[in-house]
Amino acid sequence: MTVHTSVDDWVAAIAGEANAKAEDVRSVLDRHGIVAQATLPRLRRLGLSSIKLRGSKRTEEGETGIEFDWTDLTPGLWALLSDDNSSGKSSLLNIVQAALRGEFPLHVKPDVWSWLSLVEVDFKVEQTVYRVSVSKMVGEKDPKLAEAVLSRLDRGDWFVIYAGAADEGLSEAVADNMMEEFAFAKFFAFNKDTGSHAHGWQAIASSLFVTGPGKAVFGEVVQDGMPLRLLQMFMGLPWVSTYSAAATAEKKVLAERDRAMASSPVRDRLGTRLAGAEAALREARAALADRIDRVALRRALVIEDRKLVDFQTKVEEGRAQVTELARQAASARDSASEVNRTLQQMADERAAGLVFRVLRPVCCPSCDAGIDAPEYKTAEAGETCALCKTKHVEPEDDTALLDDLKEDFREAEAVAARLEAQLEAAKRRRREYEDKRDGAQRTIDDIKFQLASSEEAEAEMRVRALEAQVAQLKEIIDEQSPVVPLPAADDAEVLRHTVKVTKDLYDGMQRDLLKEVSAHLLRLSTLFGVKHVTEMDWTPNGVLNIKQGGTDLTFKKLSPGEKLRVRIAAALAVIDVARRRHFGRHPGFLVLDSPAAQEMTADKFAALLASVREAVSQADDVQVIVGAVARPELLSVVEGKRRLHAEGDRFLF
Repeated sequence: MTVHTSVDDWVAAIAGEANAKAEDVRSVLDRHGIVAQATLPRLRRLGLSSIKLRGSKRTEEGETGIEFDWTDLTPGLWALLSDDNSSGKSSLLNIVQAALRGEFPLHVKPDVWSWLSLVEVDFKVEQTVYRVSVSKMVGEKDPKLAEAVLSRLDRGDWFVIYAGAADEGLSEAVADNMMEEFAFAKFFAFNKDTGSHAHGWQAIASSLFVTGPGKAVFGEVVQDGMPLRLLQMFMGLPWVSTYSAAATAEKKVLAERDRAMASSPVRDRLGTRLAGAEAALREARAALADRIDRVALRRALVIEDRKLVDFQTKVEEGRAQVTELARQAASARDSASEVNRTLQQMADERAAGLVFRVLRPVCCPSCDAGIDAPEYKTAEAGETCALCKTKHVEPEDDTALLDDLKEDFREAEAVAARLEAQLEAAKRRRREYEDKRDGAQRTIDDIKFQLASSEEAEAEMRVRALEAQVAQLKEIIDEQSPVVPLPAADDAEVLRHTVKVTKDLYDGMQRDLLKEVSAHLLRLSTLFGVKHVTEMDWTPNGVLNIKQGGTDLTFKKLSPGEKLRVRIAAALAVIDVARRRHFGRHPGFLVLDSPAAQEMTADKFAALLASVREAVSQADDVQVIVGAVARPELLSVVEGKRRLHAEGDRFLF
């Protein structure tokens, strides 16, 4: 199922639901910064290219230099392995996350961060290479005293996008750059306690790293419905950011109105009256809608008038065409009759000549003198006439002329038949347009009859009177509160319908995708060792319903180990469904840190990694990095050149 809706259709639908003009709806949308996102940009992939670390490790055993380079990373499955824990796997992956988010040190342990003097992480967005580098003194822990550079490789040279402290400036530069590269839209939210705010690249990037059970299936941000928003975006649903912006704007308008109304006793009374008037207005509009939508009727009347004029024009054209075809058909039939008469006359003349030539009269028709039979023989021998004694002349052969006349007659008959068929078709079309014209006229008469209803007119007048009352009350309230203006009720109404119409645009497509993702999620979760699960249903409101051991529960009720398995399965399921459907917005980059740490048996861990490898192998632009303790099953899944292995008691850096 694919959503095909233009921006004009979207605005028209909102206007129809809100009983407003399209230009007024556009004004409200512009006023609140709501932009239509009817289509999604094309999918873009993210991939890690290299990691470079420099510094000096200071431990109880002494001080050793850090010279770490992991280069030439490409799409596919990669692994950071060690024979023991605390060998640097998580630190490396945390450094990657810090670089991708532009937030240092983020989850990097303080001691590891203090060891480093240089962090250089290269990554690709499609074919564009970016580099985040941070340099500082060994032992320095304050990121504001570190120098950071965000740059892009442009035709062999590094173009600097940001240079400065490794603080908020770096994270903002990285976030702005990544949001622009992926054409991601921010997710807006509003609540009465914190006001308006937006979630952007930091929330999106956090969902690419699965480092433990977590509180939500996707990402680290659980408030404002972010897990659901991320799921919708990764599945490739259009209109989601538009819906988020509209819902946020509606909440903000209602909150501002509540705050303005609660400012003084006078405004309280006015607000009560306004609320009552608005309630009465809604009831009056609903009652009018239940009876007759006079605005819609007038629109329909205009449409039917246009149809009537068009059909009447077609009828007149049809009549003219019928008249002309009738004239042509009659002329063709006359022509055929004339040719037929000529043909018959020639045939008769030819037959008469033959008859007269074979006659043998016994006497002269003038004087009754007798004619002997030998006289005929003598005359025929001399090729003369026995009566008039003139020389015989052979008549001309008119067979060819008769054949031509016969052919002309057939052609004239065919032309006449064709014109008569066209005449009958033209008559049918004329009758059809006459029926349509009469139908349009009946519809117009019915609409006029409904518009003439005095009861409906009174109901419409009541609506207009209440609208005027609401507008007057708002003007008075504005005068009472010049500092905090009361938001327009029309804005709230338009925004309410904007939220509904926008959600309806993608709701059906969302249900189809969630059904398919849920099926993949159930299969992978079972394969990864989530036991006794028979059903999984990801609902449109973002709740993951699970039936486990005959009991209904949700993601929050799972054990930590089960949560981790489900989070990994969810990421792979979304990537796989997006690949199968040829759309989706997941960047195709996934980091799994110590997935076997949560009580995962060797065979389940092997099944998990095999599924990861299968998912990666089916898409040549997906990159998955696993950090784990080395196990035989892992070594058999990830080929040697794609493994970085700290054997024995060694460290990765």
